[in-house]
Amino acid sequence: MPHISNTNQVKHLAFIMDGNRRWAKAKNLPVIAGHKEGVEALKKVTKFCLDNNIEHLTVYAFSTENWKRDTHELDFLFKLLSEVALRELADLRKLGVKVDFLGDISKFQVFNIQENLDKLAKETASNIKLNLHIALNYGSLMEITSAINKLANHDITSIEEDDLSANLYSPTTPDPEIMIRTGGEKRLSNFLLWQVANSELIFTETLWPDFSKDELKIILTNYFKSKKSKSNILERVNA
Repeated sequence: MPHISNTNQVKHLAFIMDGNRRWAKAKNLPVIAGHKEGVEALKKVTKFCLDNNIEHLTVYAFSTENWKRDTHELDFLFKLLSEVALRELADLRKLGVKVDFLGDISKFQVFNIQENLDKLAKETASNIKLNLHIALNYGSLMEITSAINKLANHDITSIEEDDLSANLYSPTTPDPEIMIRTGGEKRLSNFLLWQVANSELIFTETLWPDFSKDELKIILTNYFKSKKSKSNILERVNA
């Protein structure tokens, strides 16, 4: 696939990876098959970001609300997460992908997977080609509340936007230019509420396992066309 012209203007893509379970149901497959295909879709998007010099990729993998799911599904998800963390480690190191986690992953200690998550983060920490931020046990309201509580411990008479931004989970990461949600739903589901305040929000009917590099290419191409069109309008207004 050819590279996208001007993609270097996008530093950060964010994804709500929705539709794994519906994908499996539509094919009369067990739910776990959808989650496995979802991993493959993430690998394709990661490769696209590497090929097009996109510096940050943030994906919503497990929300604070996902604990309500069926116990069998949760057990499989955690096993898959642990296996993927180890299986993909060598490739991620070789590709130059740095992995970190947004959210409270301490809760995963009781499921015996935090060790593998910590290993994945530690052994990719020196990579610089792509920062892959995986939101696990993540909720944006929890993140913002945590930031406010941090600030409350300091003698601050007035909280500025920059103060709150500096106390989020990933304070040095630029805000996403584009946030994409697959699966047809048109809501943010408690994901990066602060960070996507000025982002382009894209909602696609495509279920996450079917999301392709070609669709991402179209989204980015349309994004740049829109930016160019708005820039031309402003130039004419200011002329």
